[in-house]
Amino acid sequence: MCLVIDGIAWSGKGMIGSILGSFAGVEIMKEGAFTQFFSVLHNLGKITRDAAVVLMKTEADSLFVDSLIGRNTNFRVKDSSSVWHNPNPWRYFRRVLLEDKIPLQDRIKNHRPIFQWQTHGQLANFELYYEAFGERLRMVEMIRHPVDLIGKWMRRGYGELFGVNPLHMTLCVRYHEHDVPYLAVGWEDIYLSTNPAERVVRMIGSQWDHSYNTYKSIPKMLKEQILIVPFEDFVQHPKPYLSSLEQFIKSCRTRHTSRILRRANCPRILHGRQSLDARESRKKSLELQLSKEARYILNRLIDEYETVSTKFVL
Repeated sequence: MCLVIDGIAWSGKGMIGSILGSFAGVEIMKEGAFTQFFSVLHNLGKITRDAAVVLMKTEADSLFVDSLIGRNTNFRVKDSSSVWHNPNPWRYFRRVLLEDKIPLQDRIKNHRPIFQWQTHGQLANFELYYEAFGERLRMVEMIRHPVDLIGKWMRRGYGELFGVNPLHMTLCVRYHEHDVPYLAVGWEDIYLSTNPAERVVRMIGSQWDHSYNTYKSIPKMLKEQILIVPFEDFVQHPKPYLSSLEQFIKSCRTRHTSRILRRANCPRILHGRQSLDARESRKKSLELQLSKEARYILNRLIDEYETVSTKFVL
C-alpha cells in the first residue's frame, strides 16, 4: 500500500505521520519533496503525463526500498520524518547496521509493509497518483484553519524567501528576471509587486482552490481512497479518527500509539494562539496588511474551510 500524507504545509502532516508510524506494519514517513515536483512539471507542460507517472512510481519504489534497508535514514532530531518521531527508532538503527538474513523481496511479500509518504498540496493531482498506484493508493488529506496556516507561513518567512533563499527548495519559474514560486503561476506580476502577507494568502488560497475543486470532481468510488482529517477536531478528539484510520489502511494501533499521541499532545484543549479569540485578533491584524481583493480571498477561505471541515468531523 502507498499511504500518502498530504495537505498544505503546516497543516499537521508531521503529527499524523508520526501517529500512523505507530500502527502495525506502517513504515516511517518519507518526505516526497521532489516527487511532488513531477506533477508540477507536468502541469506546467514541461514533461508528459506518462513521464510524470513513471517518475512518481520509480521515486516511490526507491524511497520504500531505502526505508526497508536503512539507506538515507533521517536521524535529525527536529524533523517530523526522523526516526526519533517513530515509536521504534532502534528498528531503523538495526537496518543501518545489520545485514538482514531474509531477502528483501521475501520480507515485502510476507509482511506487506505500508509505505508512508508525505507530500504538499497533491490532492489537486490525485488522478496522477491514482494512475501511478491504483487501488494501492490511500491519501490522508490534512486540512487546517486558514488563519493558523497563514500565521505559520508568515513566521517562517514563506512570503519572501521562495526564489531568494537557496535553502528554501521549492520549484520556481523564471519571470522577468525573477524566480517566482510555482504557486504564483498565473499571478506573477501581483506576486512581485505585493507584500509578504498578501503573497502568503494568495499562495495558500491557490493550493486550497486547486485541491478542493479537484476533490469535488473526483468520482464517489475513488473518494473512498481519500480520508480528509480536520486538524482542529483531530487534536481535540483523536479517538474516532484513529478508528477511521485503522479501517482506511486496514491496520491497527499498537501498544506504542498512546505514547506517540501523548508526545503529540493529543487530545488537547485549543488555547493561546489557537483559541477563537486569538484567531480573530490575528485575522484583524492580518487584514490590515492586505488589499481589498486579498481580504476577500482570506474571508472566502475561512468561510469555505469552516463549511467544508464540518462535513468531515467524526
